[in-house]
Amino acid sequence: MPIMKKLNSSLSNVLFPKVRQGVLSLLYGQPNQTFHTNEIIRFANSGTGAVQRELEKLTTAGLITIQSIGNQKHYKANSNSPIFSELNNIVLKTFGLADVLRQALSSIAIQIHIAFIYGSVAKQEDTTRSDIDLMLISENLTYADLFTLLEDTQLQLGRAINPTFYSPSEWSKKLHSNNNFLIQIIKQPKIFLVGNEDELNQFR
Repeated sequence: MPIMKKLNSSLSNVLFPKVRQGVLSLLYGQPNQTFHTNEIIRFANSGTGAVQRELEKLTTAGLITIQSIGNQKHYKANSNSPIFSELNNIVLKTFGLADVLRQALSSIAIQIHIAFIYGSVAKQEDTTRSDIDLMLISENLTYADLFTLLEDTQLQLGRAINPTFYSPSEWSKKLHSNNNFLIQIIKQPKIFLVGNEDELNQFR
């Protein structure tokens, strides 16, 4: 887990300056929603001038769109950009939604064998109302442990988090009994927070 976290942090810092990370994290982390300037400034936790310069650069590059509503400017990820899907994927996996969850789980990562996001978020088919489906394989975590831990994260993301737990033996048993739910999840895209695809396959 610490290695994965360090890698993702270094990737995001190499690819994007901090202020741009904040702007892209909000706009590409929730690409179906528009945000006015003050919301973006608060989320990016940076100065007004720095955020406005990033917004101007990203608009000029065609990565975000701008719309005037009353006396406010509203910004949105540009889904017509030729690199929309790629950029959205980078944001999700490095400094966006996935990294927020990865940080939230870091204090209990030693108790988790595997954790990944699946469902509409991993498929990039989610809306602002979609839950975040979270799968965990762990020996001794409880729902009470996780709900307490993720309470602030849900508020930060503005999204409900829907966790599902299995012990390693339960996961393996259900796969061997051809449990349709798990078989479908195995086939679907995943965003790993703890572990990876190879490690997941060890529990078959």
